[in-house]
Amino acid sequence: MPDNIRKIIQDRKVHYLTGLPNAGGYIDEIHGRIIIGTIKEYTAFLFNLKGFSNINQKYGIEAADSIVIRFSEKVKEFLDEDEVLGHLGGDNFVALVRKCRKEKFCRLLNGIEVTFTANGKEEKVRIPSTIGLWDIEENFDDPGEAISRPSIALQHAKHILHVPVVSVTEEMIKRVAVQKTVLEQYQSALQNQEFLVFYQPKVDSRNNTLVGAEGLVRWNHDGQMISPGIFIPPLEQNGEIYLLDFYVLKKTCEDIKKWMDNGFEPVTISVNFSRKDMVDPDLAANIDRIIINSGIDKKYIEVELTETVDEQEHGELAKFISDLRERGINTAIDDFGAGYSSLATLREFEVHTLKIDRSFINTPEFSWKDKIILTDIIHMASELGMEVITEGVERQDQIDFVNKVGCYIIQGYYYDRPLPLEEFEERLKNKVYNK
Repeated sequence: MPDNIRKIIQDRKVHYLTGLPNAGGYIDEIHGRIIIGTIKEYTAFLFNLKGFSNINQKYGIEAADSIVIRFSEKVKEFLDEDEVLGHLGGDNFVALVRKCRKEKFCRLLNGIEVTFTANGKEEKVRIPSTIGLWDIEENFDDPGEAISRPSIALQHAKHILHVPVVSVTEEMIKRVAVQKTVLEQYQSALQNQEFLVFYQPKVDSRNNTLVGAEGLVRWNHDGQMISPGIFIPPLEQNGEIYLLDFYVLKKTCEDIKKWMDNGFEPVTISVNFSRKDMVDPDLAANIDRIIINSGIDKKYIEVELTETVDEQEHGELAKFISDLRERGINTAIDDFGAGYSSLATLREFEVHTLKIDRSFINTPEFSWKDKIILTDIIHMASELGMEVITEGVERQDQIDFVNKVGCYIIQGYYYDRPLPLEEFEERLKNKVYNK
């Protein structure tokens, strides 16, 4: 379709491909119901098609367009006369459905079968959707809320909860508002060096001696400490985490150099890097350059990463670890054993350190199963030449348990919380804990 005709159609507030209301047309529909006072009778939906990019790659753009058209026709068939389906573009749709029919609508979107033609052959695909919804309970003036609120729920469904359907809550809305503020203030916070590195000790429980630490970022904004749980997720989502990870690495290297200049014997500090950073093909080289330029020995820095179940990310992670290893930089895998860890991690990742996830010890009592699983993990890791650390240790019985299964390096509140720079420097002066 020529671009000039496409633009004319868009200006008429319908989508050029499906003929459904576009964002402008949908907002007009919402506004009309706000005016006549019926808006609270509806649930607002925003949904997109799972795996649509794979369909696009497999069958091509023309077939994908055909699939979108047939999908929208089937959804529209379900709707009553006063309900609305809109097409925002690509595989993103909005809908206004009566509350009494929202469950049926969710079941419909759980999987719609579409027949189409590709390469002269009839094909069938079943397309499920990921759904964000908002049960409209109060009057509101801005019709754009009927898109933005379910959009918040959709992002939670896709990126946080990993479930097919999520209803927006006030807590989610407040969280997004805070995250928006974070992103607005982030660049100036970096320039003003509001981000601080705290160090959580790693201790050899056989002699209660400090042997390492993890550098953890904190944000001191207007005298108030902002939790990483608030600012890390939005920075990961928009890719800005890259700058913060390098900021923390640089600060850590500077601190280590200062300790050496002041006559303190440093310990190895692990610094976290997000998997999102691996879009940079020069990531390993840039890390290497910062450590070299700081004037410290590479043995004092360990790059800490979280394992992944995504096949593409798994390959990128393995290559990144290998690149760092070739440059003489050690790596650690964090949260091992959480979720869907596989033995492939032990086989394919040439890491120096394996950090056992706290979920293994975060229990009132330990079963024989816990003992067998942890013993085998630790034995395999040790045989592969990896150091093993247990994190999240808070109690004596947890120390006893992990010692019994062969792990002696401990990170957790049992020994120390994450310490600000000055307190950690005092710990470096006397590395032995009185336990």
